[in-house]
Amino acid sequence: MTYLKKFASSSKELTHVQTLAVCAMMLALRVILGIFTNFTLAFMPFVKIGFSFIPIVITAYLYGPVCAAIVSGAGDVLSIILANPTAFSMNPALTACYVWEGIIYGVVLYQSEFKLKDIIIAKAAVLLLCSLPLTTLILSGMMNIPYFTLLLYRAAVLIPFGVIEVLITRLIKPLLNRIKAIKT
Repeated sequence: MTYLKKFASSSKELTHVQTLAVCAMMLALRVILGIFTNFTLAFMPFVKIGFSFIPIVITAYLYGPVCAAIVSGAGDVLSIILANPTAFSMNPALTACYVWEGIIYGVVLYQSEFKLKDIIIAKAAVLLLCSLPLTTLILSGMMNIPYFTLLLYRAAVLIPFGVIEVLITRLIKPLLNRIKAIKT
């Protein structure tokens, strides 16, 4: 299936009440995980790791890039509003990076067989297109830290954690197969 057809099919998913209900639950889970499971390392406060990617991956696999982008972007906004609206406040550029992450996961994982290769490609694309270059650029400007210094620190943490994310995503495959069987 071409990428444009994935977007069209994902958009059509939004016409189903069941899809809206599941996306709302994934959004709620994204907000909860965004608030309670994200943490920063004491020696690197500009690197945030957590488990809020799980509902985005689930949404991307089940309903595609449009739904995953909505859950990812809205989840970021709601997490900021509910958790700590004064820390860095809302940054639309960072939210756009989260939306792109949802799109990338959706394009790669939607209507795929969810093989390990697909998961690795999705995570590598998110790291190489969003998390490392774009988010680092935005944080560099916000924190007034040289880009390449910040990039090295973030890469040292995010690449190994990316491997852990791939393993966690692979572990939820049986759950996703059960959900997909119910969906159809």
